[in-house]
Amino acid sequence: MKVRIALLCAFVAAVASVVPLIGPSDGQAASLVVGRARGTFQPRQGKVFVLVIGNDARSGNPDRSLADAIHLVGINTRTMKGGILNFPRDSWVSIPGSGAGRINEALFRGGPELLARTVHSVTGIRPDYWVMVGFDGFQDIIRDIGPVTMTLPRAIYDPYGSGANLRAGRQPLGAVKSLAFVRTRKVFLDGDVARTTNQGRYLLALLRKFRGEIDRKPASLLRWMTVTRRHARLNVGAGDLYRLGVLASQVRPADVGNVTLPVSIGTAGAASVVFIQDGARTIYERFRRTGAL
Repeated sequence: MKVRIALLCAFVAAVASVVPLIGPSDGQAASLVVGRARGTFQPRQGKVFVLVIGNDARSGNPDRSLADAIHLVGINTRTMKGGILNFPRDSWVSIPGSGAGRINEALFRGGPELLARTVHSVTGIRPDYWVMVGFDGFQDIIRDIGPVTMTLPRAIYDPYGSGANLRAGRQPLGAVKSLAFVRTRKVFLDGDVARTTNQGRYLLALLRKFRGEIDRKPASLLRWMTVTRRHARLNVGAGDLYRLGVLASQVRPADVGNVTLPVSIGTAGAASVVFIQDGARTIYERFRRTGAL
C-alpha cells in the first residue's frame, strides 16, 4: 500500500505540470507552486486527489488571480486507474464563505486554498494537494522539458484570442504553441467547455512524454528532477523526489479518463455563466467512490 500511495503522489504531480513532487522551498517565487489542501496526507481507501490550477497571471505566480484552468486529478492506488475532472471556469457555484460566483473567482477571493474548498463543496471530493502555475511559469517549464506531442483533430487559428495558429494532425508543441493551445476557446462552438477538455488532453500528453522518456532512457529522470527543482517548491526531500519519479514512470495514460462536467449556458444577473447540470452528480459519485473516470 505504501508503494502504491507513493506512485499516486508521483502521478498527480507529473500530470499536474509535468514533473514529480518538488524539492525544498528556497523562499523565492516559483513558477510551479504545490501545497497541501489538508493538514496531513491521509489517502482515503487508496484514493488521492490533486487540484490542478492554471491562473491567468501574465507574469509571476500570485495566489490571488483568476483561474484559467481548473482540474481535479485523482487515482485509485489499488487499481491504478485514474481520472481528470475538468471544470469550465465560468461555472456558477457557491464559494464557501464568499457567496455565489464563477468558480474561477474563488482563486482571486481566497487563493488556492479557497478554490480547493470550493471544489470540495461542489463535488464532495476533498483535494489532498493543489498545484498552481501561471503563464510565464508554464512556458518556462515546457521550454526546459521540450515540446509536447499532441494530435489535433482540426486546425486551430485564433489570432485575436490565444494567438494559436496550429495545423491539424500529430505535431510537437513547444512553449508558445502549448500555451496558445491550452488557452484557445473563442474558435470553438462550445468555447470554454472545449478549452477545458483540451487542457485535460494536454495533461495526459505530458504524462505520456514523461513515461516515454523514462522508458527509453531511465537516466532522463535526473533531467526531470533538475527541471523540477529549478521551477518549483514543496517540502519534499531529494530522496522522495527520486523515488516518486521512478514510480510515476509506471503509470499508464490509457488508464486515466478525461471528463468535462456537463454544463448549460445561462446568466446570473448581467454575467454570462454556465450552470453545472444534474448529470454531474453521477460523475462526482463515481470519482469519489473509485478515484477513476
